[in-house]
Amino acid sequence: MIFITIPALTLLVSAYPALLSSEAVTLIEQASLALLVGALVLSYLVIYRVGERQSPFVRLRKRFVVGVPWGTVLAVACVYVVYHVVQGAGNPGGPNVIGFRSWSLWYPESIVFAWLSHASSSHLTGNVLATLVFGSIAEYAWSHYPTVTGQHSFSSLRTNPFARIAMFIVGLSLVGIAGSLFVPGAIIGFSGVVFALAGFAIVTRPLVTVGGILGLDGLDLVYSGFQSPVGFAEARPEFTFPYWADTALQGHLFGLVLGVLLAVWVVRRRSRSPNVGHVWFAALVFAVTRSMWTIFWFLSDTEFVLFRGLGAASVAVLASVIAVASLSDGRPLLQDRIEIQARTVGVVILVGIAVLVALAGVPYNLADVSPGEEASDGIEIDGYTVTYAENVEDQYTALDLPVVGDALSVETSGVIVTSDERNVWSLETPRDELALNGFSVVVVGDTTWREVVLVNHTQWQLAGGNTTYKVYGQHWGEMDDQRLLFSAPLGEGQPTINGQRFGIVPSKRFYDIAVLDANGTRKQVRVPAHNESVELGGVTFTRTDNTLVARHNRTELLFAEYRTEREQ
Repeated sequence: MIFITIPALTLLVSAYPALLSSEAVTLIEQASLALLVGALVLSYLVIYRVGERQSPFVRLRKRFVVGVPWGTVLAVACVYVVYHVVQGAGNPGGPNVIGFRSWSLWYPESIVFAWLSHASSSHLTGNVLATLVFGSIAEYAWSHYPTVTGQHSFSSLRTNPFARIAMFIVGLSLVGIAGSLFVPGAIIGFSGVVFALAGFAIVTRPLVTVGGILGLDGLDLVYSGFQSPVGFAEARPEFTFPYWADTALQGHLFGLVLGVLLAVWVVRRRSRSPNVGHVWFAALVFAVTRSMWTIFWFLSDTEFVLFRGLGAASVAVLASVIAVASLSDGRPLLQDRIEIQARTVGVVILVGIAVLVALAGVPYNLADVSPGEEASDGIEIDGYTVTYAENVEDQYTALDLPVVGDALSVETSGVIVTSDERNVWSLETPRDELALNGFSVVVVGDTTWREVVLVNHTQWQLAGGNTTYKVYGQHWGEMDDQRLLFSAPLGEGQPTINGQRFGIVPSKRFYDIAVLDANGTRKQVRVPAHNESVELGGVTFTRTDNTLVARHNRTELLFAEYRTEREQ
């Protein structure tokens, strides 16, 4: 039926464009949602009715109070509340991200909230769906009820189901706080906890975890189908980073290791024996599908280097170490040669990884990040400064750290936010992204207040490819009070007109057209207003909307085009 419906819809839309009206799209969306719900119900009936399998809710009630993984559900509810209420995602400008990264121990509010906060709705959705999958598996392995037959559920705190739910939540919180404290970099997001849940699930329920990895894609598809049953797209230029350059690998690794170590402790206390081959396979599949092989570094704010070969080898070694650490017996590492227990070696390596990450993270969280000269002229709001600068040293990567010194420092350009008292130095919008989009919205604040700054980029693109531009900033509450944050050098046009070269130069009043000579500009006049003309050097320049045309005698050519922001 579906294979017939798709071609039919395609033919109808092609033949009758009116079907794309808002009323028709709404009808198609409703029909799509109905089909999706029907397909899910049909799948359930086929598996658990026609297939005569036991309903999953019966099994869940054996491990969960009323069949619900309450710890996982409460964690998801908590991150939703933080994102929509504390970060203010529904307010103008979107969520406050800058104030909720783990910048420094000297800014404890960011440490407390960083692991619960998110940078965008897609970031939140990805972590929530992964939490539902891996959190449910981990909580099922932990169980709300004691696993020893005949033991009374309420005989002690250790066996009380409500106390066990609380312990699960406390464990998640401790892992999250540990990530904020010890992972290097200004981390934000619940992914460290998600990876800890996955690490716990890999050791305790390896094959179920592999199924969960596959099921996560299906869950994401179903969620997207409900959220946006009909989607429209068009080709357009975009400013994008490589997907692997936006991965907090250090936080993911730290969380995974903590989750594995906790699981190893639990299975040993319960005298369980995980299948080492299954654990290795689950760990490898998880590490590969979650892009834990993406070992990279910054060459600049828009250039990166990826060590793919090293990453591929690392995930294979990591899976092997996790599998060895999960061994239940005391077999030696190498028979008749090394008497040290293999599982001890695995655990020591995992602990060493966590310690190394922490040793790198603690100096970051203790260091004093001071803004440079780029923050001397910007928009100041309660300790924050929003500005624009080019070719300046990233102060957050320029920290004088033990061993490496300032060797990791890079130069950057774009919209920058600093706060001396909070140890904040953040490149919010790279120069090229601002030039493409024409604007940037910056939100600053904390749990008690928020303010929005709008940064605008205006640009003249001259014939021959040269550009000149200006960057303005304005406080959202003071939209009539623009502040000039940056002016680019003169942009020189390539054509020679009437034996002269012309260019456009930013000025206080707007932009000027300039006649160029060997020593620079000789004379300049303001770029005309819309549908007006000016004369300079015997050449007439006429502006029609955002196009500037040069005319001399009977020769006419496009001289420059003006752009403020890309059409959205």
